[in-house]
Amino acid sequence: MSENVLTVENVVKSFGKFRALDGASLSIPKGTIFGIIGPNGAGKSTLLRIVTSLAHPDSGHVTVNGIDVEAYPKKALKGTGAIVDSPAFYPDLTARQNLDILSRGTGKRYKARRAELAEYTGIASWLNHRVREFSLGMKQRLAITLALLPDSEFVILDEPTNGLDPNGIVDIRTLIRNLGADLGTTVLVTSHMLGEIEKICSNIAILNHGKIVAQGNMEDILRRSPVTLIRANDPDRAEALLKESFGPRILSIRRKEDAPGVLRVETESEFAAELNETLVKNGFAVSMLENEPDRLERLFLELTGKESGVRNEVKS
Repeated sequence: MSENVLTVENVVKSFGKFRALDGASLSIPKGTIFGIIGPNGAGKSTLLRIVTSLAHPDSGHVTVNGIDVEAYPKKALKGTGAIVDSPAFYPDLTARQNLDILSRGTGKRYKARRAELAEYTGIASWLNHRVREFSLGMKQRLAITLALLPDSEFVILDEPTNGLDPNGIVDIRTLIRNLGADLGTTVLVTSHMLGEIEKICSNIAILNHGKIVAQGNMEDILRRSPVTLIRANDPDRAEALLKESFGPRILSIRRKEDAPGVLRVETESEFAAELNETLVKNGFAVSMLENEPDRLERLFLELTGKESGVRNEVKS
């Protein structure tokens, strides 16, 4: 059995003259919460549709648990639940009826699983309510419940926090993060919200113009050219000392634009403790030493040529 739940190898997909995927390759290890981010038009939705056999690649291969999706779609996707695009439910039917119809589940074992998951996702008390009464957040919970039925070990969630208010985002974020720990589920998430991906995912891939331009463990990727923010007395002298002491190990050092008293130090690797030690030994009072926030946003903009198409904060 493959160590990876999903493997995508050199997938190409064109629509007329437009190449949506251009040799995309990635792998998702079992037990991870894996995020895919990219600008609008980068190919995220096309990739998910190919992975779930809703579309077919022009070339390349996709396997789930080592089984070729193109050749054996039912076998490959057994145990996979996916919500691609917006969840589509029957608004005049109850949540229970929607789950039963859309999952095609029957029998005592299914009903027990449905009850267990509804409790887990927080919709148990709403099972007999019509879906038209649901908020967007409740519909997302219902969609996640559906994706987990009956025994999904791999769940694909396309923009699961899209359109939610801040409280709803926190609720869905917590639910997704707990899926792996509580149920042993591998989760693939796409999102335009970089801050959410950074908080939710253990691994990521960045998709741009149909190509995967970075992928791997979240922290390993974010260690590329880390940025440390330092506030010390006499920042001019502190800057000169750090340049002299560390030379080419410091890629750039400048004042933070919105906080002139703070030095923004970009380095080739993580060595914030050495920066602090050098300053303190030379008599400086260091009142702040921290990683620059929004690290994923900075990396994303660097790798995609500042084609934003994504946002790093909730806008109500």
